[in-house]
Amino acid sequence: YTLSLHDAFRSRLLKEYAFKAAPYPNPRDFLRLLREEAGPGHEQLISDLFERITLHDLKAVQATTHQLPDGQWETTLQVTARKLYADGTGKETETPFQAAFAVGLFTAEPGKKGFKAESVLLLRRESVHNGAQRIVLRSATAPAYAGIDPYNTHIDRNTDDNVVAVQRGP
Repeated sequence: YTLSLHDAFRSRLLKEYAFKAAPYPNPRDFLRLLREEAGPGHEQLISDLFERITLHDLKAVQATTHQLPDGQWETTLQVTARKLYADGTGKETETPFQAAFAVGLFTAEPGKKGFKAESVLLLRRESVHNGAQRIVLRSATAPAYAGIDPYNTHIDRNTDDNVVAVQRGP
C-alpha cells in the first residue's frame, strides 16, 4: 500500500483512538479502518493477510538469456505459481489468483554470500497467475540468477526454489 494510504490510515487511527478512555481499539477496529482507507480493491489482500492462512507455492523453473543486437540481454524466466488456503487442521485448498510479485535479475544469488545491492540488475513487479508462465525481462548486463519473490516476502511452500541460475542461450 502506498505512503499516502499509510498516512491517512495512521491519522484516522490516532484521531479515533489516541488519548481516549475505554473502549480501546481491537483488531476488528484496525481491520475496519484499514478496509475503509484501502478501499474495495484491496479487500482480497486484507483478507489473505489478516483473516486466512494463505500460502503461495512460487517456483522459478528455468531461466535462459541471450544478447540482443542492441547489446541488451533478454532473459526468459519460466515460473509456476499456486495460491493455497489452509484450514486449522492442515488441509490445503488451491484457489485461483492473479497478483503482482517481485521478479528480478541478479549478478549474485540473493541471500547468499557475496550478494549486495549492486548485484541487482532488475527488480520489478509482474502479474502472476495460477500455473506455468513465462516472464521476459531485459537488462544491460548478463544476469547470473533470476527469480520470483527473490527476497521471500510471501509465505511460500518452499522458498529455496524461488531463484535459479541463468543459462546462456545462443
